Amino acid sequence: MPIFEETPMPRTPRSWTRRLAVAGLFATTLTAPALAAETPLRIGVIEDLSGMYSGNGGPNMVLAATMAAEDFGGKVLGRPIEVIGVDHQNKPDIGSGLARQLVDQRGVTAFVLGGASSVGLGVQAYAKERKITTMVTGGYASQFSGPGCSPYGTQWVPSTGELANAVAGAVVQSGGKSWSFITADYVFGHGLAADAGKAVKAAGGKVVGEIRHPLGATDLSSQLIQAQSSGADVIGLANAGPDLVNTIKQAREFGITSKVVAMLVFTNNTVALGLDVAQGIRMAVNFYWDANDASRAWAKRLMARNGNVVPTMGHAAAYSSVRHYLRAVEKAGTDDAAAVNKAMKELPIDDGFYGNARIQANGRVVMDMMLVEVKSPKESKSKADLYRVIETIPGNTLFTPADKSGCPLTTG
Repeated sequence: MPIFEETPMPRTPRSWTRRLAVAGLFATTLTAPALAAETPLRIGVIEDLSGMYSGNGGPNMVLAATMAAEDFGGKVLGRPIEVIGVDHQNKPDIGSGLARQLVDQRGVTAFVLGGASSVGLGVQAYAKERKITTMVTGGYASQFSGPGCSPYGTQWVPSTGELANAVAGAVVQSGGKSWSFITADYVFGHGLAADAGKAVKAAGGKVVGEIRHPLGATDLSSQLIQAQSSGADVIGLANAGPDLVNTIKQAREFGITSKVVAMLVFTNNTVALGLDVAQGIRMAVNFYWDANDASRAWAKRLMARNGNVVPTMGHAAAYSSVRHYLRAVEKAGTDDAAAVNKAMKELPIDDGFYGNARIQANGRVVMDMMLVEVKSPKESKSKADLYRVIETIPGNTLFTPADKSGCPLTTG
């Protein structure tokens, strides 16, 4: 089992971090040469550990990263592996400050980034300057592998473009021609609404309106009434987490059901809604715990340690990315970010979670995605039995090619 510790981190607005280290990695008596040879390889998980997105990632993101270190054997290049989780509270300034402390005070050489995209983008920009590896496992903004890309960064979850293309186009083709968006007022929401709008227009539909709301909004009745009164065929939800859950619940209260389309739904959101409310919702995912033997075996191990919480796309991405990173460190013979990321692009992604996975030159991990539908309460066989897989969508039909992503690394 992992060891949980609270470790003081001076000068942070919140003067603690949760550290999750693989058990048995610390030696108490070492000679000076041995200590130098076995300096831990430290991976920082910069995540929302207690706020509105903690169900999407949170402590289970840290646990998933730790499991990857454990499964790798607890050491790489003769060095113990240490995973440190810190809470950025979805505030970019706090996230950037914690990143600096992890590098300067702890010698962290890689970051796993989750929670609000605005935090992750700031940390990735800092990590690029410091030549630190970044693995984005909970940031869905396209900028991570677009204009904000890093030669040392990879993005393991679908961005707003892929989510929009997978859902919006299909809805237009089935008759939902006019759209009004309810949008979370920050970089992720803006990006998702913009990308969905492009997908709607490309499929022959039109956008007739957009209403924004602040993060953490509890009353979305005004936005729902405005969207309904627009006369749109579809109310597209360009939000996530508790905002998404609140919007769907309040839409049901207003009797607005068939019109609502969600583009990013996590398994924890489905659990929070309940199958009686969520049944019939379709969404695109790159991971579902019950999709194949490999995902089932890993998910059951995770759930045995977290109180049977069903893993999200982000949790799977944290495990997969850290495992792949450690394999690349071993192949490269160093934790140097340039050498490691070269090896990451060369090595196959072989954990079995994803179909046809590969890493593009811009750091975007391309993989097949699944269109899934939430089961009805009668169809579900257990609390974890949430989705049926409708179809598999080839990744090369959804993901933006590196040379068209806006990433400066791919331009001459």
